[in-house]
Amino acid sequence: MKKTFLITSAILAFFCFSCDDELLDPSIVIEETSNNGGNNGGNNGGNNGGGNNGGGNNGTALSTYSLDSTSNVPFFGEIITNTDFIVNGGIVVSANTQVTALGFTTNATSTITRDGNGKVIQSESMDGGSVTNRTTITYTGDNITQIAYEDLGDNTENYTYTFAYSGTTVTRTNAAANQSAVFTFDSNSQLISMESFSGTNSTQLEVLTYSNGNCASSTVSGANTGNNLFVYDSFTNPLKSVFNDQFLVTVFDTENDSQIGSVLATFYATNNWTRIETNDGNVDFNVTYNANNDITTRASNFDLGDGVAISQSEAFQY
Repeated sequence: MKKTFLITSAILAFFCFSCDDELLDPSIVIEETSNNGGNNGGNNGGNNGGGNNGGGNNGTALSTYSLDSTSNVPFFGEIITNTDFIVNGGIVVSANTQVTALGFTTNATSTITRDGNGKVIQSESMDGGSVTNRTTITYTGDNITQIAYEDLGDNTENYTYTFAYSGTTVTRTNAAANQSAVFTFDSNSQLISMESFSGTNSTQLEVLTYSNGNCASSTVSGANTGNNLFVYDSFTNPLKSVFNDQFLVTVFDTENDSQIGSVLATFYATNNWTRIETNDGNVDFNVTYNANNDITTRASNFDLGDGVAISQSEAFQY
């Protein structure tokens, strides 16, 4: 089973730039490191980060976030994934995940390693005391230049992404798979599009818009098509600050056929996601709050058609 890199809900032709490409200006695309973005949110988080003391609307600190999902998929049947994210010092430091599928249950513990500057440099998952997979992130200055994934039980799952920067555009290449992806950001450090390629052929394009620091819409064309509108409440999303230093790793490690809009809405929006409107219908989430207007639970059910249904529940502890 492919890795969990502390996001469980939900690769590249040679697409080269000219030799005079420069590294991306850190003021254009930057995530807050744990040294800056943990408890105080830093000064340069833009619309990717910032913070409210790692917690809710009155400075309450988020200590644990649980994300549980049950999927029913033809042939595979019921798949249950339960994950508890552990927050310490205003950042996510580890996660405990249990997956039940095809009659088997596995348990894994994932840990994040950061360097002395607070950059995420490694994630490892362990099962029964043994490392099962590892993701290693390499930087040049503030820019991610390589993400390498190792599945220690099945090396056919291994991959290496390399990154080239030009202005507000980043190109990810997986030379072995002859696939690539192009990420485009605006001047506020917001991801506004992700386009995937197989060889030189575009296979999927996702275009994103924003409002008040929230991902407002996602329009997808290509292999998967659809229009999604995201609706939010007016209260602080406690996940934004504690996941903030993982923002670029999360975006850059997204698979070519995945859609990033719902991840941005869940983990990196200023406010709490409460409703989605799609071409196939709308879904309102069941959300509860405490007396401080901090979100405490969120539940949702999705019918994706063709026999695929997903139910998801989240719990926030302060």
